[in-house]
Amino acid sequence: MKRSIILSMLLILLLSCAAQAKKRKVSQPDWLKNPKSVYREQMYLSAIGEGDSRSDAENMAAGNLARIFESNIKAEETVNQRYMELTKNKKTDIEEQTNVLKNVNIKSQQTLFNIQYGESFTDDMGRVHTIAYLNRMKTAEIYESKINKNAEQINYFVGLAENSKDPILNYAAMSAASAVSSQNEILIGQLTIIFPTALEMLELNYDHNEIIKNTSSAAANVSCKIDIKNDKEKKVTILLEELINDLGFVLNNDEVLRIDGDILLEETDLNRDLEFIRYELQINVTNNKDNVIVSMSEKGREGHVSAAEAKARAIRTLSKKINKQLKKKLISYFDNMVLE
Repeated sequence: MKRSIILSMLLILLLSCAAQAKKRKVSQPDWLKNPKSVYREQMYLSAIGEGDSRSDAENMAAGNLARIFESNIKAEETVNQRYMELTKNKKTDIEEQTNVLKNVNIKSQQTLFNIQYGESFTDDMGRVHTIAYLNRMKTAEIYESKINKNAEQINYFVGLAENSKDPILNYAAMSAASAVSSQNEILIGQLTIIFPTALEMLELNYDHNEIIKNTSSAAANVSCKIDIKNDKEKKVTILLEELINDLGFVLNNDEVLRIDGDILLEETDLNRDLEFIRYELQINVTNNKDNVIVSMSEKGREGHVSAAEAKARAIRTLSKKINKQLKKKLISYFDNMVLE
């Protein structure tokens, strides 16, 4: 009898615990069930994210928020990097970006400012949910300030170009203006979505399309001559010509820039079953004052079952080096010319 009473009490206790546990089960918060009921669309842009941790959930939420802009705006990584370099001095306060604006770069090719995160919620499966949001009015104020500061920087570069008779400096200044103007177009596009009426407060006294046009004209005034020794099949010369055309420069013996170099491609025996080609490349870019402004030196080897294919691989490797390394050095040189 006593045992039956004890078992009954245990059963009651277990049922009571189960009932309490069921009662303690938290339902989804309103912001998760219907984000716009809490973060009203007139005042906020918001997006939900989930993940195994709060950090993962925030990253997902920020990415989902950025996708609101993705179909309208495409950011180019190179332009964004140049913009950060060209505006990191007096014209733009870095502490403002990192500490106040909460600049968040998302894999969706968007860089958004002033992203905030709300509450978090952990569901029965242990998944963490959170919400990312932008306060439209407060964020618009940040964007207005940045866009107007960029406009000042753009006008500075344009003025520098107009007052220079040096074709290289003229191009460098217009190229810098183009980079900052392109980034400003992205910010303006984002502001159009965040708070459209704020566009009336912008102080834009430049024409983006005119800047792009003038940059192309400035590039066309930079003539280049290429002379690569031992380049019997003109493989490296062709790669450099493609780079010059990509920058908008022209090929002409009456050069403003001169590209000299030397290429070595030779078979080498490594006592293996494959055929190997050893390569060495030296390139110097000289300006119209006869100063070497950029250099590149590469060496290595490539192997394949045939020497011809090994040589082709060596050329492909050099192509990647020229298109990335040499191009980056040239752009960096031009940008540094116009930095205060």
